Amino acid sequence: MEPPDGVEVMRPSKRARSDTVLDEEVALSQQHEDCENQLLSLPDGVLHHTLLFLPANALTTLNSVCRYFKKLTHRVAKEKLVTEVGYKQAARWRGYNWLQRLAIEETATRFDLLRGEAQRFMFTEVTNSKAVREIRLEEPGPRLLLSDVSTAQAPILRWKLQLRGNNAAEFGVVPLDMQDHAKALHKCMPNTADERATGFSSAITVGSLLPARLPVMKNTVVEILATPREISFIVYNPEDGAEMIWQNNSTVSRPYTGPRELRLQLPNNFKCPVKLAVTAWQRAAFDVLHMLSPQELQQLTQQQQPQQQPQRPKGVPRQRGVT
Repeated sequence: MEPPDGVEVMRPSKRARSDTVLDEEVALSQQHEDCENQLLSLPDGVLHHTLLFLPANALTTLNSVCRYFKKLTHRVAKEKLVTEVGYKQAARWRGYNWLQRLAIEETATRFDLLRGEAQRFMFTEVTNSKAVREIRLEEPGPRLLLSDVSTAQAPILRWKLQLRGNNAAEFGVVPLDMQDHAKALHKCMPNTADERATGFSSAITVGSLLPARLPVMKNTVVEILATPREISFIVYNPEDGAEMIWQNNSTVSRPYTGPRELRLQLPNNFKCPVKLAVTAWQRAAFDVLHMLSPQELQQLTQQQQPQQQPQRPKGVPRQRGVT
């Protein structure tokens, strides 16, 4: 309905949006201050015990509150890590503080199951859980296994795999737009921005163009870490390992006498997102360690230990031909 002629209509007053936003920011700031005061009012022992139940991202948020929380959160992160995996494993990532190490340890990057199954990888999951515990390949390679997310979706990516089958394998990262090329890691294929995959191959792998070759054998554990700063690898070789080498155009086994732990650190100079990647060949098998709970890891270790044969009493001759 229009007003009569000659009557001036006043526009109703409207609360400024900036005032509303400002009031909300003030209220939120006051709420954070109240929470901080409540936390600081707790006894040190109670506060320390409470923080032990927080994940790394929550501790990182508290770390920026004040100097007291900065010291406390680092102490809590160290205690949590050392209690869970021991000091040596807790401190294995060099150049990172304890909060960053805890965030790395809590990162369990999954696998791109759709692309993996298309590449004919077989995934075995933990009973009553979606966690993958074993990956196998029975088809001729090379075949490419990828993480489900890239660095555009998660700032930290981490895998921890143990070799069980074919020693020919490659570990690294590939640009996101090269994830559908099976040889992207094997041949360091460039994308449109001329960025190439990087990583390392096992010493027995033929035809790899990756920048490094490291000894890898049965029961070797490989840990891959991608952060905004670097791409890091830690290779743990078994004490009684036997490495495969090429001799007269065939592979032969010999006792491994090299270092038990090998490290490789590459700067993360990628401007595009990358995914974790593994190239595998026929009869490849990997145990997935980073997705298992401590109890599941202990159970897996017990299953892998060879059963000791009962000792024959002294003076009793060994029976032969007995079935």
